[in-house]
Amino acid sequence: MSLMEQVNALKSHYDETGILTIYLNTDAGDRGQQGQEWKIRLKNGLKRLKEYIEKSGSKEELKAFKSLADQVNQAITDQQRNFQKSYIYIATASGDVLVEKIVQAPVETSFHWEKEPVTDQLEQIQKTYPATGIVLMQKSEVLFIDAALGEIREEKRYNWEAESEDWREYKGNAPPERTASGTTQVDEVERRFDENRIRWYKKLAPLIDKEIKNRHLSGLYLVGSKEYLRDIEKHLGSKIMDTIPKNLISKPSHEVLNVVYDKEVR
Repeated sequence: MSLMEQVNALKSHYDETGILTIYLNTDAGDRGQQGQEWKIRLKNGLKRLKEYIEKSGSKEELKAFKSLADQVNQAITDQQRNFQKSYIYIATASGDVLVEKIVQAPVETSFHWEKEPVTDQLEQIQKTYPATGIVLMQKSEVLFIDAALGEIREEKRYNWEAESEDWREYKGNAPPERTASGTTQVDEVERRFDENRIRWYKKLAPLIDKEIKNRHLSGLYLVGSKEYLRDIEKHLGSKIMDTIPKNLISKPSHEVLNVVYDKEVR
């Protein structure tokens, strides 16, 4: 299911008692935040909704809302160490969680108790930060990031194997050890890669294009040294959103998103 289909499916939900929608700005770098200002905004936002339901709602609504307020407070307690720029939470009166997302995209803090989910900010994020691929290149190492709604959905790492002369996906944060050992042999492997880089990047391009197509991504960002980006770019069939000549492959993925998105929205 595509991102747009997910948002459309969310919009079809209806609950006669009520649906709680929360958009919470948790960005510590935001000038409007002082320390953990979001905690105060969360408390006040839930309090205002409770007062509104006490005046205008039914006992059933109030009971459901109080239960949801406890539920979201517990969810946030569990997740706050992972907070980035924003937190989105949508749940029905029966307690079914429709959306719980920690995202790198900014939102404006707001609280809603309606019969349907309030999806305006989700739709805006989807337009601003569509599903895209981010490819980070550092010579014989490549990191592919599938990102949407300002969050990382999946990562894949590839390493060039000199012995088989092919790209291999590997798990973990470090590439597999080379068969070659000793300075001379390692230098020889590096020399071979430099000499054959264009040809070997040509073999990499179809792997990237396949990921973009199979994941229904709108395009990709290329990140790395100019010479590496130039060599791979001419073999790619996918839409290239932008090229970013920075070596970020060793950075945490959420920092990579910051660089890509900050460049995009300027």
